[in-house]
Amino acid sequence: MLAVNLLPWRAQQLLLRRQHSVALLVVVLLVTLLLTLLLWWRAEQRLQQAARQHTAMTMQLQQIQQRLAHQQTLMAQRDDLLRRQQAQQQRLQQHQRWQQFWQQLPALMPETLWLSRLERRQGQLVLDGLAQSLADVSAFRQQLQTQPLFAAVKQGSVQRQAQGDYRFALRARLQEATDE
Repeated sequence: MLAVNLLPWRAQQLLLRRQHSVALLVVVLLVTLLLTLLLWWRAEQRLQQAARQHTAMTMQLQQIQQRLAHQQTLMAQRDDLLRRQQAQQQRLQQHQRWQQFWQQLPALMPETLWLSRLERRQGQLVLDGLAQSLADVSAFRQQLQTQPLFAAVKQGSVQRQAQGDYRFALRARLQEATDE
């Protein structure tokens, strides 16, 4: 029989298997590394996209907040203008009521009644004058009571003068105590 030394062949086979195993291990490690890099890259892309979306949403939120602040400013200005317009309208109506009253005053007075003083102060209109009779003073007071400007008309002092006339004072409390 022939003696054959198989040791180098076995060593060569073992070396080939080791090289094969190392190559397989390197391939598996490279594939794992590539997959890890791919997953990391996709996560980074998603993170950047989320950051861009966050930035865009933050900018939109700031724009909305600016618009809201501007709208609130405009609404405050509108409310202020409405208040001023209402106040102006009330002053105009009050002025018209007073103008109408001053125009009607001679017709409200009996012919035998004369006014010597009119004074407006502290929500009242004080009327001083002379009348030939107490009935004239009472009639004038009743006429004033029908005017929409006055809440109440009270008779003040009445004094008989030496000439026979009556000096009187009436106090008409105003409906609205506004300054003209």
